[in-house]
Amino acid sequence: MSIKITGYYKLPHQTTPELVDFNEVFNTSFMRRYTKFRTFEKFLQGGRFGIESQRDFEALPEEQMDAWVRKSTKFSSWQEMLDIATDKYVMHKNR
Repeated sequence: MSIKITGYYKLPHQTTPELVDFNEVFNTSFMRRYTKFRTFEKFLQGGRFGIESQRDFEALPEEQMDAWVRKSTKFSSWQEMLDIATDKYVMHKNR
């Protein structure tokens, strides 16, 4: 099973957010460094959320995601994990 989850980010000079694939934002290097998982998909599966679509992911209560992030990563919240991953993605993309 392959889950494709997307999200938006906006660079300071952009007027509209850009759609990105979370497999790119949460690449293997990021996941190995900060989590117990190799891929973002495996990370979601490890949380046993039953996510099979973008809609399922968006419906996931942030409190549940925060608890899973605290348990299985080096971050204290989903927002912190997302912010750090996005910053690293943007820096790498703009090289």
